[in-house]
Amino acid sequence: MKYKVRILPADDQATLVKYLRKSGVDSRGIDIIGRKSRNMVFRVENVSAAAANIIKQQLLSMGQEAAVHRDIISGRPDTSEVYIIIDQRSVSELAGKFSWQPFGLPRLGEEIERLAQACRSLPESIKLRDGELSLKDSPLIMGILNTTPDSFSDGGKYLEPGEAVDRALRMVDQGADIIDIGGESSRPGASDPGSTEEIRRVIPVLEMLESSIPVPVSIDTRKSEVARAALDHGARIINDISGLGHDPEMIVIAAEYGAAVVVMHMQGTPSSMQDNPYYQDVIGEIMEWFRERTGRIMEGGVEKEKIIIDPGIGFGKRLEDNLDIIRELTSFRELGFPVMIGYSRKSFLGAITGRGPEGRVYGGMAALGRSLREGAQLVRVHDVEETRDFINVFKAIEGEIIRK
Repeated sequence: MKYKVRILPADDQATLVKYLRKSGVDSRGIDIIGRKSRNMVFRVENVSAAAANIIKQQLLSMGQEAAVHRDIISGRPDTSEVYIIIDQRSVSELAGKFSWQPFGLPRLGEEIERLAQACRSLPESIKLRDGELSLKDSPLIMGILNTTPDSFSDGGKYLEPGEAVDRALRMVDQGADIIDIGGESSRPGASDPGSTEEIRRVIPVLEMLESSIPVPVSIDTRKSEVARAALDHGARIINDISGLGHDPEMIVIAAEYGAAVVVMHMQGTPSSMQDNPYYQDVIGEIMEWFRERTGRIMEGGVEKEKIIIDPGIGFGKRLEDNLDIIRELTSFRELGFPVMIGYSRKSFLGAITGRGPEGRVYGGMAALGRSLREGAQLVRVHDVEETRDFINVFKAIEGEIIRK
């Protein structure tokens, strides 16, 4: 028997309590567990009553915790979600205790141990066609450069190539590790300008930057024709909001050029993505999509070490979906790819603060702080200088090395 397991954010009582209530755990148990601070939480779906009782007994024997449906001890209901709350150092011991149990528990123990290891061992670099981009001092900052007339935040500001180049170099001086250039707005309801116009917008900027910029350049496009032109002019990363799915040739181009790729999740298209998006389990559904999509991309010849994943804040997501993604960003780490988060100036911040795009910087810092705690290794932002300052202070408080 194979169980479906997901790791939940560590030491997040509110998220854990939310799940416990939905799963029918006794209110007294919720109160006791919610007040305890543990390092790791694993959610296991569709566990039989017999297996759930064994899991709970084994965890209690270790001085750890397991939460199950309040009626599972009497065999009702037939199955339950199980929440395993355990110290990191005890994960291997748990796997050992499960190794001689029935009901597929040996495999569950192995899966829990694998997830724990995956979340402790984050990717250390992104492979580029001519080297690598180190993640040892992450998060890396990807600075946004829109050469569009209609982007939601800075549309029309950098249409002239010289101004766009100045903006790119200024972001590098402020601490950007990557510059992401885009010629198509992906705001909700945006129209597609077509490949010819997109190329006209971005290539002059890339030509001017090719010999003068000291950091990698990413091309923000879902069209293989635009990607090819950009890669021919020095771009080394493809950032595709469609997860390399809009254009069948995009995977081919990425493999041919040896480009790194950002695979983003989006429900729908830019013109339709906010037309009543809906998820039963936003984290689980996005993770399943990533498994399928990254598998197909690797089958097409793109190396695993060149893939970055982005859960797509604001792209076919409701407010509650965006908040859940940020709270539970840890879950995506188990997939083994660097995780990028793009919260900058987005409408979910406006829905909370009531502010327009340029007034959402401080609200975005709250999203950034939680994203850092959950293991984001890249952040895509408009406000590079403010982001660098926040990261440096955050790391100083956490006792980490900071960058100037």
